[in-house]
Amino acid sequence: MSDGGITVLDGNTLRLLHVSLAEDRVTLTGAQVLDFAESEAFMSLFGISLPPHLKSSSLRRINIDGVDDDTSFRSTELRREEGSRKLSDYLPSLMSSKVNIDLDNPLVVSILDGNTLRMFLEDEDDFAMIAENLFTDLDTEDKGKISKSEIRNAVVHMGVEMGVPPLEGFLPLS
Repeated sequence: MSDGGITVLDGNTLRLLHVSLAEDRVTLTGAQVLDFAESEAFMSLFGISLPPHLKSSSLRRINIDGVDDDTSFRSTELRREEGSRKLSDYLPSLMSSKVNIDLDNPLVVSILDGNTLRMFLEDEDDFAMIAENLFTDLDTEDKGKISKSEIRNAVVHMGVEMGVPPLEGFLPLS
């Protein structure tokens, strides 16, 4: 689920992931299937690696022809169709309810790509409203004035909320 730069990683991310193996491969090893599945999972989870115990319990759960450990399956040779079937079973089983994962407290990831901020900057009225709200929030003493340090901190905080990484997150250009 994704909404305005915020993405919720709650198990459905992998359950709904549909991947397929390359058409040009006739046979594959279990290692190739697992590496491909884990690579796709890694990308769909924004670079978050799955823990080894989760991968091995998923492998046992789908009971790969009596092979229930990672090492044995990695050396197994599979036809493309069989590899595709194992791949489509493996990814959803990573998020099976049998695994001790707390789906009631999902991981929330903020995608800092600036799209939300860009949306506000393109509309002059929206930008004016944001600036006015920011000023009102900072002018707690109702003086009509705010300090520069307050402005900078508030703008940085507001930018992060809208998908812009803080300045400290950038490497200096040389």
